[in-house]
Amino acid sequence: MRTLALALVLLLTPAAFAQERPFDLNGIALGSQLAAVERTSRFACSEPRSAVADQLCRLKPGEKETLADAPVKGMFLYYYGGKLEMITVTLEPKDFPDVVAAFTKKYGTGSMETETVRNVSGAAFENKIYSWRRGAATLEAQTYGRSLDASSVIYRTDFSLEEYTRRSSSKAKQ
Repeated sequence: MRTLALALVLLLTPAAFAQERPFDLNGIALGSQLAAVERTSRFACSEPRSAVADQLCRLKPGEKETLADAPVKGMFLYYYGGKLEMITVTLEPKDFPDVVAAFTKKYGTGSMETETVRNVSGAAFENKIYSWRRGAATLEAQTYGRSLDASSVIYRTDFSLEEYTRRSSSKAKQ
């Protein structure tokens, strides 16, 4: 009976209720408030001209950021209702393996799929797409994002994807 009581006490400790921490990029976590980024003065924030978010923040000129010690080429933070719902990052494809290794070390083994992408001359390249799930969020890293010149990393909540889709479809109906 004592063993059963001890097991129940251990199961009901705060550690048993601990949730996985949200995805974050150098301390900027999904779900964090807009005010936290605005206080740093490293970002310029504004209302975007499209349905992409309520507020869009980017690094100010001259500000630098790294991801797994790789220099970031571009970084955008997307806010809905004052809450960070998506982060997009571009970096050099040569740094991609180190970034994936860092994510694997931090978040464990994710899933991986490949696709073939082609340049304008028709040459084929293997695009590796890694993804990790944590709660209602996904971290995705692609060897080639929108072009063969940049790798992409996207941290996003399921809400951001749903909200963007909803806003885009309602704007198209107008």
